Amino acid sequence: MNTRKMTESDLMNLYGTISDPDVMKYIEEPYNLEKTENFLKEAALTETPLIYAAEDDAGNYIGYVIYHEYAQDSIEIGWILNKSAWGKGYACKLTEILCDKVRLTGKNAIIECSPEQQITKHIAQKYGFVYDGCRDGCDIFRLNCYRVIDEDVTLIPYYRNDEESLPWYQDPDVCKQVDNIDHVYDIDNLHAMYDFLSSHGCCYYISYQGKLVGDVSLRDNAELAIVICKEYQNKHIGRRCILDMIALAKENGMDKVKANIYSFNTQSQRMFTSVGFVQVDDEWFEYVLE
Repeated sequence: MNTRKMTESDLMNLYGTISDPDVMKYIEEPYNLEKTENFLKEAALTETPLIYAAEDDAGNYIGYVIYHEYAQDSIEIGWILNKSAWGKGYACKLTEILCDKVRLTGKNAIIECSPEQQITKHIAQKYGFVYDGCRDGCDIFRLNCYRVIDEDVTLIPYYRNDEESLPWYQDPDVCKQVDNIDHVYDIDNLHAMYDFLSSHGCCYYISYQGKLVGDVSLRDNAELAIVICKEYQNKHIGRRCILDMIALAKENGMDKVKANIYSFNTQSQRMFTSVGFVQVDDEWFEYVLE
C-alpha cells in the first residue's frame, strides 16, 4: 500500500469517495462536485496537505488518509475508504503505516471518530490507542509515542511546559554548557528554541523516575543536543538518552549523527565519546551508524 500527495487530477476520485452516502454516514452529508473541488484545494493541494491519496498495491486509488498536526505534541491520522475497499484489511494496513510515520516525528497519534463508528474504534484499540475523551461530538483516541528507555528514563514528545523547562535554562552554568553564553533564557528565547527543534526534527522531554529533568533532540540534519538540569547530572541519564537517539537516527535512515560540544565542556565530551562518538573537529563529534 502507498500514500501520496493528491493532484488536481484526483478530483473525480475524491468525489467518488465523499459523495457516497454510505462512506459519509458517520462523517457529514455527502459532498457535491463543487464542494469536493473546494475540499481538494483547501485540504490536499496546499503546501502542507491535511489529506493524502491512498493506493492499493497495484497503485489504484482506494480513498484518502488524514495526516496533519492536531496539537503541538500530536498528529491526527485517519482514513476514508471507498466502499469497494471495505473489508480487505486496508484500514489496518494504513493505520500501521501512519502510526510508523508519526513515531518518527516523536509526537503522539490521534484518531477522531463519531461515537457510532464501532469499526474505527476497534481498529484504534487494536493498535494501542486509548480513549481520551470527547471533543466537538467526536470520540478521541490517543496513541502515546513515548520512547521508554528503561524503568527510570522515558522520553516524552515536547509540549509547552514552561513551568518545568524554563528553570533549566535560567541556570547560568547550564546555559554556558549548552550555548556558550553568559546570560540565561527568557520565555521568548525558550519558545523560539523549542519551536525550532520540534519543527526541524524530534524533540523530547527527559523523564527520570517520573520527573522532567531535561530535554533531548535529534534534528533533521542529524544533529543531537541534550540538556539535563544540574541536580540530575552525573546519573548516567544523558548516556541512556543519547543511545536512544542513535537508535532513532537508525529508524529514520540516517547514516551518522553529530553533536556540537564546546571544548570546555569536558563532561559532555566524555559522555559522548563513551558511547562511540569520535571527535572530527575542535567542537564537533560524530557517530557513524552501521
